[in-house]
Amino acid sequence: MKQLIIARKDLNMSPGKLAAQVSHASMAFLTSALRKKGKKKLDCDTIPTIAYDKEGNKYPKLYKRNDLCTWANEAFKRNEPYVYYHPVDPNNPYGVLELCKPTYHYESNISIDINTWEDWICGSFVKIVCEAKNKYQLEKVIPLARELGLEEEKDFFLIKDNCLTELEPEEVDENGIGRTLTCIGFRPLSDDIVHQLSKKYQLYK
Repeated sequence: MKQLIIARKDLNMSPGKLAAQVSHASMAFLTSALRKKGKKKLDCDTIPTIAYDKEGNKYPKLYKRNDLCTWANEAFKRNEPYVYYHPVDPNNPYGVLELCKPTYHYESNISIDINTWEDWICGSFVKIVCEAKNKYQLEKVIPLARELGLEEEKDFFLIKDNCLTELEPEEVDENGIGRTLTCIGFRPLSDDIVHQLSKKYQLYK
């Protein structure tokens, strides 16, 4: 398997800028999947502090543990809806607890086909970087990719720079941010598909 990236030559990007854009294109198939599947998770434990009676009146939520009950009551007085805590000894989650500030991380469960995993990720990350003379020539690969059954945002990705440094915007998106298409990155594909996509492009020089 190989990963194909096609970058525009007419933008005259500096070596550093070109490297950054090609890096974005190389990682896009992974980062896109991570964003779609990512879920925000708490690093600590939490309990609610508020309970309601039958009339809908609030009162501090009660807990069997004295420390949790005390913390919930104190947080209730401060109008804080949750208490955040963690065990002093991670190996003893029911032992001594201490209050903490909430911190978070992201978890993402993505699926990668067996060929990509075994032949590319666990292989040698073979990449081919080709050049397009201009935007028009770069975009000519898109209908070809679609004819081969490839889908945008799944199999190939249009990399657009935010134009904060070297480049001038060629378009303005729905949020009013100027962008310029710099390259197209494909997920790792079989050699024959890569050959069909790249045969009209030469290696980037």
